[in-house]
Amino acid sequence: MLTKLSFTFGSHQILQGIIDNHPDRQLKLMQASTHSNKLALFDLSNKDTIFKTPVILNVLDETMNSNYNGLFYYQSFQVNGDRQQVLYNSLQKIVNDKPGKMNAGLMTSVANKAESTTLVLITVWSSFEDLTAWKNSDSFSSLTSFTTRGSDNYYYDEVYRATY
Repeated sequence: MLTKLSFTFGSHQILQGIIDNHPDRQLKLMQASTHSNKLALFDLSNKDTIFKTPVILNVLDETMNSNYNGLFYYQSFQVNGDRQQVLYNSLQKIVNDKPGKMNAGLMTSVANKAESTTLVLITVWSSFEDLTAWKNSDSFSSLTSFTTRGSDNYYYDEVYRATY
């Protein structure tokens, strides 16, 4: 079971150098679909980070497969008060139920103490069409109240696809 993962951002040359220098790691180079020049390198090795400026996530629940193939849909949620437990339960249900054609799911929290209340859901999809279908489904509707920004709610999402 995956208990932690980390990722970092950088240029293709720098991130490829990290990959080349660490063949023992399960590294996945991903490109943000909305920002063609934004690259992220995910370390799914379940080991301490090798990155100089990492984002470190503690895994709370997961249904990942060992291949991690497909699009990564990264959703970051930060809510206040009683809504935190409702969000936690909603994310856990999505991970455990694996809705639609979801290949895998990870529910994590940010390891940085200042952001430890931030929950991150990473789901893996074979295609953008499968992701879109889920976002239009009843299963996704449990997250709708958390996907808008407000005074007590911060939300960010990004779709990452593998680089080739």
